Order: sequence, then C-alpha cells, then structure tokens
Amino acid sequence: MITVSSKWKERILRGCIVGFVLYALFNILAMVLYPGGTSIDSDRVGYSFFENFFSDLGMARTYSGEPNALSQLLFASALVLVGIVLIIFFLLMVSYFNESKLEKNSSRIGSTAGILAGMACIGIAAAPWDLYLNIHLIFVFVLSFAFLVVFISYSIAILSKKPYPNLYAWVFVAYAFFLAAYIGLMMMGPDIETNSGLRINATGQKILIYSGMLCLFVQILGAFFYNKRDDLGQAA
Repeated sequence: MITVSSKWKERILRGCIVGFVLYALFNILAMVLYPGGTSIDSDRVGYSFFENFFSDLGMARTYSGEPNALSQLLFASALVLVGIVLIIFFLLMVSYFNESKLEKNSSRIGSTAGILAGMACIGIAAAPWDLYLNIHLIFVFVLSFAFLVVFISYSIAILSKKPYPNLYAWVFVAYAFFLAAYIGLMMMGPDIETNSGLRINATGQKILIYSGMLCLFVQILGAFFYNKRDDLGQAA
C-alpha cells in the first residue's frame, strides 16, 4: 500500500492517467508500423483489426519473416508502461478502503491481483509469442484471471464503502462478465486456424482489451475524483 498525502495521491493518479493515454498512443503507432501478415495470410500488408491479435504487434518477425523491430518496441513499451501503472495504481487504490473488515480484505485481494496483472503485462512484453509461445500464453492467462479477481474483489470493496460511488463497482461487474465470456471463448471457442475462427477470436480480443482499458481508465478517474472530494471534505 502507498501511504502518502492526498496531494501526492492526486499527482500519482494524474501520472496513471497520462500513462494510460501513452499506452493507447503507443499501441496505435505499433499498429501503423506493423509491416503486415496474419496467421492465415502471411503476405497481407499492414495490421488487420479483424485478423491480427494484439500480440502480433510484439512479434520479433512477422508471419512472412520480415523484421518487426519498431512495432515490437512500441508494443513492448506500451505493455511495460501499463504494467507499471497498474502496479502503482493498485498499491494506491487499497488505501481508500480501510474501514470495515469486508472492504479491507476485498481491496487487499483485489490489489494483490492487480499487481499480479501488472507484472503479467510486463511478462507478455518480455516474451514475444513467436519466440516464447508457452511462456507468453502463461502470462496471458495469468493476466486474464488476475483481472477477473480484481473486478470481483473491488466490486465488493466499493459496494461495502458507502462514500465511494457505487457506479464504479457496477462498471467492474459489467466488465467481469465480458472477461469471463472471453476466457470461455479462449478455452472452448472456434479454431483460430480457420478464417471465421480467427476473425471471431481476434475481434473478441480487441473488444475485450479496449473495453478493459476503458474500464480501468474509468476506475483511475473515479479514484482521482474521490480523492479530490475527500481532500475538499478534509479542508472544509
């Protein structure tokens, strides 16, 4: 847990917001600079929203064997950055839930899982799937299940703390259902070696990641506004 003044919490949360914005920009640039190729069409030019996975951006070489240095660097930088942001945010977030036993325990479980999720992001960046497939997949599954624990635990913590707006708990709950559905898709969904299976899985991953980053961005904003309100209350 980060124990700092309210002003420093505000500065840290501002930094987390900037980190998420940079993460999005790095990902967009990585897509623009991706040379091309999918698992089904190695000669395809450029990045395909519907047929490329996010992890394709971090490949050392594309499906056609072409070097992918710039896209890989941006993708890895984005993941390392968001991993650090998640670790810092969840170390800070737990400090807002220290009254009842239920909110304390739930927030600590959620923050432990959030820190693990941040470490998994860094692990994914360090293990390109075309070089270290098994390790890469382990980090992906750790990230997915860690986020599921985060969303459930912090939903309970927020609903247990009356001053904290319940809206943010319901945002977590809604996304937890999406995440659980995608985990099921990864385990039992269509074969990605087929055209339809590839499109379903790749598109589903995009929807999940974009909505997940939006969910976490909303939570950071929620903590930021709650911190400001709490700070004003103390000043009054």
